[in-house]
Amino acid sequence: MTGLNTIFKRSGRTGRRRSLRFQLRLSFILITSIALVLSALLTYFGVLSILEKKTNESTMQYFLQAGDSVNEFREEIDKMTKQLLIDSKIQQFLDNDLKDTPSQIQLHRDLMEEMDAYLRTYDYLDSIYLYAEDGRAIGVAGQKTALLRDAAKQGSFYSSDLHRESLRSGLRKTYPKLVWAGANRREDFGEQALPGEEKAGDRNLVTAARSVKSLYQSLPTAIMLLNVKEEKLFSLYNNLRSGLNGQIYLCDADGRMISHADKSRLGASSEACVRIPEGTESGSVKGKDEQIVFYRIPATEWTMVKEVPIHELIGDILNLRFQLFWIVGACFVAAFVAAALWIRKITKPLNNLMDAMGQVEKGQLEIVLDDRDLNEFGRLSGGFNRMSRGIKQLIERNREAEKEKTKAEIQMLQAQINPHFLFNTLNTIRWMSVVSKSDNITKSITALSNLLRPIFKSTAPLCTLQEELEYAEYYVTILNYRYGEGIEIKFEVSEEALPCMVPRFFLQPLIENAVLHGFERTGYTGTIRIEAERLRSDLTVRVVDDGQGMTEEQLSGIRRWISEDEAERNPVSSESPEASEYGIGLKNVHRRIRLNFPESPGLSIIRSASGGTCIEISIPVAET
Repeated sequence: MTGLNTIFKRSGRTGRRRSLRFQLRLSFILITSIALVLSALLTYFGVLSILEKKTNESTMQYFLQAGDSVNEFREEIDKMTKQLLIDSKIQQFLDNDLKDTPSQIQLHRDLMEEMDAYLRTYDYLDSIYLYAEDGRAIGVAGQKTALLRDAAKQGSFYSSDLHRESLRSGLRKTYPKLVWAGANRREDFGEQALPGEEKAGDRNLVTAARSVKSLYQSLPTAIMLLNVKEEKLFSLYNNLRSGLNGQIYLCDADGRMISHADKSRLGASSEACVRIPEGTESGSVKGKDEQIVFYRIPATEWTMVKEVPIHELIGDILNLRFQLFWIVGACFVAAFVAAALWIRKITKPLNNLMDAMGQVEKGQLEIVLDDRDLNEFGRLSGGFNRMSRGIKQLIERNREAEKEKTKAEIQMLQAQINPHFLFNTLNTIRWMSVVSKSDNITKSITALSNLLRPIFKSTAPLCTLQEELEYAEYYVTILNYRYGEGIEIKFEVSEEALPCMVPRFFLQPLIENAVLHGFERTGYTGTIRIEAERLRSDLTVRVVDDGQGMTEEQLSGIRRWISEDEAERNPVSSESPEASEYGIGLKNVHRRIRLNFPESPGLSIIRSASGGTCIEISIPVAET
């Protein structure tokens, strides 16, 4: 970026318009170069991705067919072990209830003949073994038979990794299912390796094992092993051939190769299997020099893997790369010539706009540009014209706003005089009543002054509950002077509730409603009880009267009345029919509580136990 700025500054010697044109050309060259290079790269890698995808799809189709073949083969072995298990001779071997030696010898001979028959029938079976928990073992491997009594379990099978890691742990968890373990050696079962296996790799057995028990036993007492020749598994997927070379093999859950064309690699760990992400059933990943296509065979712990060298995928793309170089070069030259002609055309309205902006900076707001072009510069010129007119209008509005602000300040100062004048006038009348010894007028004006004093003293919307109770007492004093001395007010307030913050003058409308609507038939006599208590983080206030009360229909109507405008966010109106019936005081208090305390439900109106009305307010505690 610093180098571009240096070039732009040097080009400024040729003139302002020449500099702008040069910057646009240079920017176009850079953008075009980047776009063409990116297009070539995207094309290159796009074709490579398509080839990889097609390779994956074709390989996956073969994998699905081979996976079905592998599962069918595993099911065949599973059925074979079940057939062996129900054989009466194996049942007798498991029960071990023959006491005389001749019977035992005959049983062992019959059992070996039975196993040998399976080996002759299924040529892919290498050997069959049956290991009992008490150390007895019998088996057939090719032309050899084995009969052992190893109570101490010191034989090669019991000390092998196959028995210790794979079979014993797996069989205990999966009984009575079949457990598979690959890349095993004949030495693991006490056999000798066949000639040539030491060089080609002797881990060429895939073992199917099952914990077994007789019909009269409750727990498994033996392990049945069927060793399958690895060539059988290899033949199930060896037909996976396509136009691309690559290695195809099977690996187990630990990443060890259990079937491979190169027998020397059997039992070795596969680096490709390590790269396969966990939880993924099929797909492909890229290795260092190869593409890895994998498929986890369903209902097994085996994964089929194919490694395809990358150089075989990109062989045809190398020819495409040189063609892309020539296409990019030709497009770049053509684009540069077209850009030079187009930039010369678009710089003219841009220069006009810059000149107009300079005049606006000097205060000439009447400048108007030609905005008839149907392109971005035409819209930009139109925007400049609107901006200049808007600036002029804004300046005029600011002047008017200053005048209105001055006028409002004068009115505010004048309004501050009116409340003080009213308060001073009330004080004058109070002293006149004192001089004339009119005690009732004096007390009424004093109560009114005490009630109005908070309005002049503070405009805050909230006050403490203690202050609000004092205002309520002053208001009842005024009501008693108006209607007689028949109204009694009682307070049942806990000490911890007094400092809680409440809306200012919220009790006065509730008391007035109780007197006007509750005590009208009793000659305005009755008792109003104000209860307040703090329960954890909530303050509950109740205004209870012993007046005439309301019917359920009236209660439902007043509840709808105080809530209906809140949903619409309309101001409280005194001109509606409901306002003339219920008054606006209750709705006003309900709205103020909801505005100051959105968590509060507002007013709750019910019948009191004495037959009057109980208004309950629950608000969150807000202390001073």
